[in-house]
Amino acid sequence: MSSRAETIPRPIRNALAPHDLLCRILYADLVTIGPEWNHPLCNPFWRLYVNDDDGATVSCPAGEIPLPAGRIVLLPAWGRFHGTCIRPLRHFYVHFDPLGFAGEWSKEYLEQPVLLAPNVLRDQTVKQIKATLSSTPMWRLRMQALLLECLAGLLDQLPAEAIDRLNRQIAGFDPVAPALRHIESFLHSRLPIASLAKVCGVSVDHFSRVFRARVGQTPTRYIQERRVAVAAERLITGDDDITRIAADTGFANRYHFTRVFTNLMSVPPATYRRTGRV
Repeated sequence: MSSRAETIPRPIRNALAPHDLLCRILYADLVTIGPEWNHPLCNPFWRLYVNDDDGATVSCPAGEIPLPAGRIVLLPAWGRFHGTCIRPLRHFYVHFDPLGFAGEWSKEYLEQPVLLAPNVLRDQTVKQIKATLSSTPMWRLRMQALLLECLAGLLDQLPAEAIDRLNRQIAGFDPVAPALRHIESFLHSRLPIASLAKVCGVSVDHFSRVFRARVGQTPTRYIQERRVAVAAERLITGDDDITRIAADTGFANRYHFTRVFTNLMSVPPATYRRTGRV
């Protein structure tokens, strides 16, 4: 009895379980790209790329990263990337939002595209998903499983310090969580710092200090990024007028939206709509 008991794994406490780590799939497609694929790839969401042949490259401040044939490459959100391609090739891509991976954590530890190590099962899953591209629940579940497996593969390649920081972020109590939820629910409205502090039950000064310590940026900057993130998703997944998108995401007008969007994304909204999908 005692030896059997020792082999039973201890239960994981709910507070430490990564129950909030999941991937929201935004867009996926299999297309042909070529020399015309030459534009910035700064996005508020993540991208997964798998090309059938060599010939495409993603550059970043650290240098150029070739996209080898058949290998999975992840582009973290908010990275300053630029894509080029020297010849026509088939290009599978997925836009996704890994909920639970805070933006500042990604910015600190993931400054360049990540080329995942080869993995027979993962690579075979990519081939199956590409061959059956659809929007059915079954396909989306398989895509979700693949993205989570890719993120696990990414974590395998990171230093222990980064993993420890992510574990503490997931497991710890977040005193600004009520404000984050409030921001998501009311992006279209005015969001004064005083109202966010009130939601958390603390003073404005205390809230601002704690928010910056937990999130890594000021509340104002965070709200701007979330508004731009939602707007960017709508720009490339729908055909709503840019003025409408600006109003729905809390900007004073189209000109204000264009100025903030261009500052964060390096291109105006109209240009992003044309070039930001692939």
